[in-house]
Amino acid sequence: MASLGAKLRFVVTTGVGFFADGYLNLTIGLVVPILGYLYFENGKVPTVDSDIIKGGLSLGMVVGQLLFGVLSDVWGRHPIYGKELLLTIFGTLMVVLLPWNRMSAQSVTAWVAIFRVVTGVGIGGDYPLSSSLSAEKSPFGSRAIQVLTVFSNIGLGNIAASIVFLILLKAFERLIVSNLSHLEWVWRLLLGIGIVPAVFTLYARLTITETLPYKQYVCDGTAGQKRTFKKQWDEFREYFGHWKHVKVLFATAASWFLFDIAYYGINLSQSIILARIGYASGSTPWMTLYNTAVGNIIIQAAGYLPGFYIGIFLPDRIGRVRQQFWTCIMVCILYAIWAGISTQSAHTPTAGLMIIFALSQFLLTVGPNCTTFLIPAEVFPTRVRGTAHGISAAAGKCGAIITAFAFGTVEDAIGLEGVLGLFSGIMLLTALVTLRIPETKNRTLESIETDELYEARETVAELAHSDYVTYVKDDTGNKGMYAIKTSFGDDSQVERLSI
Repeated sequence: MASLGAKLRFVVTTGVGFFADGYLNLTIGLVVPILGYLYFENGKVPTVDSDIIKGGLSLGMVVGQLLFGVLSDVWGRHPIYGKELLLTIFGTLMVVLLPWNRMSAQSVTAWVAIFRVVTGVGIGGDYPLSSSLSAEKSPFGSRAIQVLTVFSNIGLGNIAASIVFLILLKAFERLIVSNLSHLEWVWRLLLGIGIVPAVFTLYARLTITETLPYKQYVCDGTAGQKRTFKKQWDEFREYFGHWKHVKVLFATAASWFLFDIAYYGINLSQSIILARIGYASGSTPWMTLYNTAVGNIIIQAAGYLPGFYIGIFLPDRIGRVRQQFWTCIMVCILYAIWAGISTQSAHTPTAGLMIIFALSQFLLTVGPNCTTFLIPAEVFPTRVRGTAHGISAAAGKCGAIITAFAFGTVEDAIGLEGVLGLFSGIMLLTALVTLRIPETKNRTLESIETDELYEARETVAELAHSDYVTYVKDDTGNKGMYAIKTSFGDDSQVERLSI
C-alpha cells in the first residue's frame, strides 16, 4: 500500500498535465484579442483567423488522445508517460518564440496555429494516460476522488492564467498605455509561465512505475512479456465485438462530443460573451483587456472552480450517471432562460447576466465536465481502457473543434441568444445519451474487468418479466430491484440485483 506522501506526489505529477491544459487551452481566448491589437488591421483578429487559432489545439488533442490511448494499452502506461509532456512544452515554446518583426497577419495565424496543434498532441495524450493511471493506482480516497482530483487541475490552470494575465497587465500598464507594442511581453510571458510546472514535474513522469492492473490483466513487461499492436487490435476487436460494449463506447463518446460543443462554445469565447453582457468593454485597449481578465476571474471563482471541487465528491454519493444526467437537464433549462433574457428587448442588467453565466459554468463543471472524463476511465477494462478513453475524449474534442471553427460565424448569423438556444437543445441530447451508460458506483476494477457490470443488468432484464421480482427499499432508503427466491414452506430469500 502506497504511503500518503506517495499518493500526494502521484496526484501532483499526474495533475500538472491538466493544469497545463486549463492554462494553455482556455487561455487562448485571452491571447487572441492581444494578437489583434498587435498584428491585425483595425485591432481585431478576423473571425476565420480567430477560429483557426482557437481550433488548432483541439485538432492536435484529437491526434494525441487517439495515438497515446492506443500506445498506453500496447506498451503500458510507464514507457510512454512523460513523452506527451515533452510535446506540450515544445509546442508552447515555439508559439512563444513567434518572430517579433516582419510577420504578416496570415503568417502569425499560421505559426501560432501549427504549434498549437503540436501542443495539443501533447495535452491530448495526457487524457488517456493520466485517467488510466489515476484509475489503476492505489487511490487517494476513492477511485473517483483520485481521478477527479487529478482532472480538477484544469480549473486551477484556468484561473491561474487569468490571475497571471491580470498581474502582467498591471505590471506593464504604463508601457502599454503609451505604446501597444508592449503587449508583446504580456502574451508571451502569459503562455511561457504556463509550462513552468510541467518542466519541474517532467522527470517524475518519465520515471513513474507501471500500474498493477496493467501487469495483472494485460502484460507484465518486467517479466519479459512483449505486447504487439496486432495483439491489442485483436483484444479490442474481441471486446467491442459485443453490441453491449459498443453501445457504451458510443454513449461515452457521444455525450462527451455533445457536451464539448456547448462547453467550449462558452469557454473559448469568454471575452466575446463578457463583452456582449457589458463586462469586458473599456475606453482603451488596456482597460478592455483588464476588464476581460477581471470578468474571467469572477466567473471562474464563482462557478467554474467550485464546480470542480464539489463535483469530486458527488459520484460516490449519487452515482456517475445521475450526476451527469441531472446537471445536463439543469443546464439545458438555464441556457433556455439565458437565451430569453439576452434579447435586446429584455434589457437585463449586467449583474443578472453575470449571475446566470456563473451558475451555468458551475453546473457544467460539477456535472458533465467531471463525469465525461471519469466514466470512460472506469467503465472499460484495463486492456482497452486507454484506447476507449482516448476515443471518447477525441470525440469530445471534435465537438470543441466544431465550436471553435463555427462559433464566431454562427453567432454573427443568429446572435448570442440563438447560440444559447442551440446549446440548450444540445445539453438535452447529452442527458438522453447519458442514460445508455451503466453505473460504476461501488464497482471495483476487478468486477469491471470480469464484465460484472453487464451480467447484473442482463440478469435483471431476464427476471423483470417473471413473477420473482419486486421493488423494495433497503435500509438506506434506496429503491432497488430484488429477486425473491422461494424455498421450503413460507421461507424466502431476498437477493439484491441492482440499484
